[in-house]
Amino acid sequence: MARVPDPRHRRGVRHSIESILALTAVAVAAGARSFTAIGEWAADAPQHVLALLGTRFDSRADRYVAPDEATLRRVAGRLDGDILDDVISAWLADHDPAQPGPDTLPPAIAVDGKSLRGTFARTGGAGVHLLAAITHDNAIVLGQRQVPAGASEITWFPTLLDTIGLTGRVVTADALHTTTAHARYLHARGAYYVFTVKQNQQRLYTLLDTLPWHDIPTHVTEERGHGRSERRTTQLAPLGDFLDYPAIDFPHATHAFLIERYTTHHTSGKHTAHTALGITNITATWAHPAHIGAYVRNHWHIENKLHWTRDVTYQEDASRARTGTAPRVMATLRNLATSALRHTGWTNIAAGLRHMTRDTTRPLTLLGIHP
Repeated sequence: MARVPDPRHRRGVRHSIESILALTAVAVAAGARSFTAIGEWAADAPQHVLALLGTRFDSRADRYVAPDEATLRRVAGRLDGDILDDVISAWLADHDPAQPGPDTLPPAIAVDGKSLRGTFARTGGAGVHLLAAITHDNAIVLGQRQVPAGASEITWFPTLLDTIGLTGRVVTADALHTTTAHARYLHARGAYYVFTVKQNQQRLYTLLDTLPWHDIPTHVTEERGHGRSERRTTQLAPLGDFLDYPAIDFPHATHAFLIERYTTHHTSGKHTAHTALGITNITATWAHPAHIGAYVRNHWHIENKLHWTRDVTYQEDASRARTGTAPRVMATLRNLATSALRHTGWTNIAAGLRHMTRDTTRPLTLLGIHP
């Protein structure tokens, strides 16, 4: 946290920036959802915890003193969000056990954006929109960037991934990011891509749709749970001039895929079907329908394990923090807390936060601050 620049004027500073950020991060890891809750956690923190967090020692009162809520809120609203994200993402990346290897299936990163609904003004207008990248296997956040109002996620895709090691990894994204520029960028970084294709890319979609899918072998998986049965079929078509297929002019593409999902809801008896076309540059070594199907399915972990968790467990969209960079700072600290919990084996974040709340030293240990 000491790497984050202090936005305040040096005169009159009573609490160091690293102690403020460390205290705020620990409080969020203990379940605090707002600056009011963070201030209350700080006011109740015992002396040995405040000492570990580096808070100011008042020699006249002979005790450590925590910053109040107003100080915490004011500092958070003025921080450089990019630097804070980079510092925290680098710390999380150091704790990410999934590293590419020559003989292992390439680990994957999902990229997707989320708008913080509580930051939208009642009169309309744009709010805070964050683009994040997380690992597929354990949902650790490796990077985050705020997309400026009026800008598109597409232009911030490379900026987000510039801070992340991509060599030997797979990057998954929805159809918005299925562009030739992104494909070339990922290839130049030594990464693979798995992109879904929709009709916003009309020409590419039509070419993929005309491939002879009826002649291509099908990989089938079936699952039951959560009140429904699901049957998924995945087909993988190699691309190249050696085949009598329509020419697919997409940078470095090696395979196209078709995934069909058939779902039966047990209670209502309703049947639904969904079809997805896509394209990838994965080499023949790892080009198997089961791998592609898993990459596409696990991409949505970013919705279930990050966006949904922040919305439901931390009630992020109900937050009224709107000043300066405060909404982004809180989102970043929630990323830190959820990623750290998942790294230590927690799959139920709500249960993990309750566990952290019951002992003031537990969130410190979670974040590597050992008593």
